[in-house]
Amino acid sequence: MKKRQLLDFLKTHSMPYQLYEHQPVFTIEDEAVITAIDGKAVNPGPLPKPHYKTLFLKDTKDQFFLVAVMEGKRVDLKELSNVLGCGRFSFGKPDKLMALLQLTPGSVTPYGVLFDEGKKVTLVLDEDALPHETISFHPMHNDMTLVTTP
Repeated sequence: MKKRQLLDFLKTHSMPYQLYEHQPVFTIEDEAVITAIDGKAVNPGPLPKPHYKTLFLKDTKDQFFLVAVMEGKRVDLKELSNVLGCGRFSFGKPDKLMALLQLTPGSVTPYGVLFDEGKKVTLVLDEDALPHETISFHPMHNDMTLVTTP
């Protein structure tokens, strides 16, 4: 349901995108084998780069963060908490991820903040993502990748 709402939002706001369907991937290291693009069957091929990993974090003050960084980057949680001026980070629990963003582990995506009705989650995007022509994240499920332009 949330995926359909996200795609409707993009269409309503005239935001072009491509939707790549593939087998479920759970980590940035999993290689997605494309089975369809925008609903049309295709031969397997690579997803457009760059790829991102997204972390759901909680600090000691019970603040929640969704952090998206370029693939291959190591995230130093202590340094990140210092940069953001918040308490020490730990990974958020799956029940909070579901309650706040309607997401499950393995499907964490920045698009989840669109459904954060209580505005309790802060989105943090890696500044190295800014110069790229496309961004790609799961559209609420890990068996698809949504590629858009920033």
